[in-house]
Amino acid sequence: MIFNRPLVKWGLLGAVVFGLLAAGVFFVDDKLRKDVVEHGTRTQAVVISDHDDEIDHWFTVSYAVQGEQHSANLRHPWIMDKVREGQQLTVYADRTNPELIATEDGYATPVWTSAPGALAVLALLGVFVAVVEGWRSLRRGRRADPRDTP
Repeated sequence: MIFNRPLVKWGLLGAVVFGLLAAGVFFVDDKLRKDVVEHGTRTQAVVISDHDDEIDHWFTVSYAVQGEQHSANLRHPWIMDKVREGQQLTVYADRTNPELIATEDGYATPVWTSAPGALAVLALLGVFVAVVEGWRSLRRGRRADPRDTP
């Protein structure tokens, strides 16, 4: 049976674990982001730099809350749009921690905001490993494996 192949088992296990982690981090982060949007202080932010050349894409914004100037890095859980420096955005700042900001369309400041995308890629890698190993196993034909006998 194909599922008795170690790489198939590990690939599928990795896909399930990373998929569940991606979903869990996404839902926790999305709840936090929605809470900041619903209860935070609305303000205008200006994009001061776009870090598109990095592995983890983010952009830095500058904004004022209660007369104090702040800057923060905004990330998105999936694929981010390219932004222009000088572009204005509406952001919501947490009332108790103005360094924590979020937007209505999914951008937020916590570093783990972009983690679901990376974890989903790892889950897909696990599926890929399992499928390739299963396909290779079928192409080679079944070898006698003592574990396959009842």
